[in-house]
Amino acid sequence: MFRFTVQGRIGSINEYRSNTLSISVAADRLVEGRDGQYTATEWMRCVSFDAELNKQMLVELEKGQLVTFEGRLVPRVRDKSADKKTYETALEITSFQRGAKPKANGRAKSAPAETANASV
Repeated sequence: MFRFTVQGRIGSINEYRSNTLSISVAADRLVEGRDGQYTATEWMRCVSFDAELNKQMLVELEKGQLVTFEGRLVPRVRDKSADKKTYETALEITSFQRGAKPKANGRAKSAPAETANASV
């Protein structure tokens, strides 16, 4: 089984029917360019299909909060038509750890480091 760890700030949390939660996470990295270094923001979309874990994340997480997700990589094939297939890899969350929460003045407020695990 392939595993992943994603750490960054939450950009959005979207709840869909059939116990699906989609969370976008952003992280910055330094990039070398012609005119020197600059910061680029990378985005990852993680999903969860675990109803209990989803309830916990909806209560404990908020936009702008630092978070670490762990989970498994799930390869998927989608048939677009009879002769064309699309291949993608889903980042399926199995556990998370909360980090600092955003404050109104732009400075992060510390949150207790707690871990939630779900048996999937």
